[in-house]
Amino acid sequence: MNARLARADVILKMIVEQYLADGQPVSSKFIAAQEGLDVSPATVRNTMVQLEQSGLIRSPHTSAGRIPTTQGIREFFNRMLQLQPLPMRWLQQVQKQLPLELPVSLLCQRAGQLLTNLTGCVAIISPPKAGERIIRQVDLVRLAADSLLLVVIDEDGDILHRVLHHKSQVDNATLSQGLCLLNAALSGVQWQEGMSRLEIMAQREQGTLQQLVSRVLGQLGLDEMQQHQPLIYGQHQLLLSPEYQRNPALQQVFSMLENPAGLVRFLQTLSSDGHVKLVLGKETGFAELSSVSLIVQRYQQSPHRFIALLGPRRMPYGQFVPLIEACSRQLNLNLNP
Repeated sequence: MNARLARADVILKMIVEQYLADGQPVSSKFIAAQEGLDVSPATVRNTMVQLEQSGLIRSPHTSAGRIPTTQGIREFFNRMLQLQPLPMRWLQQVQKQLPLELPVSLLCQRAGQLLTNLTGCVAIISPPKAGERIIRQVDLVRLAADSLLLVVIDEDGDILHRVLHHKSQVDNATLSQGLCLLNAALSGVQWQEGMSRLEIMAQREQGTLQQLVSRVLGQLGLDEMQQHQPLIYGQHQLLLSPEYQRNPALQQVFSMLENPAGLVRFLQTLSSDGHVKLVLGKETGFAELSSVSLIVQRYQQSPHRFIALLGPRRMPYGQFVPLIEACSRQLNLNLNP
């Protein structure tokens, strides 16, 4: 028996670990047979009754087996969880997929894809851009008589490429004038401020030049909206999980992920410090998430950015917490050299 844990804690730990492994109710007979416990089946049964009265385990039906409650899993996570060393192959993938000097948006995309590929869970990455991002450079390049390439580079090195199509040809004079106008409005200022300035300038123009500037404004506005949306990967992984097939409540998660603003605000608040946090089901305050767990950690303080995993309550927390920590450290290293 673990000398640091009371008998009830040891038995609760066994129940939670076995439930996380196979999802089945755990019997007193199984617990009593475990090596190192050295107590009678009657003692195990009495202890399980005490745990049930304390709200830490419950019986899902009339069988003798018990499963942990949300409170029981919380107790296990807070006091008994043993983190496993991160497998070398996982660590190598984290370092390979998240190398130094990548733009912020690409780092976030890679982190989300990596997490969902390794865990089979949904990965949620906070919006990759802060509202105050600054435009560093703007260019317009002719592709054909009726199309131009808009290139916008921000201070993080992220590059926006958009092809602008026109019904009529944009002559060289208009192209040159438009480029001067764009740089005067956008270069060296915050994205939103630059858009406001460009909109005012566009109102003073007419004809092809005004149409060109209006198209640029449309693309800038679309990119600004996209950059402030969270990155979510792996919804299909949840759809294919056995838990999803058995638990119709998990289907409600998809409605939450389609409109995640409230969830993102919650995760922002939860990740206010640098510690890994676990939220179980109804602890989130969202009915749609009552059947899932969330692991979240902040990886950058300013601007505040977080990384999270969403999956069934039976996640192998001892494996996934070190993975989240490794991704967080690598992202922080890349963004704060």
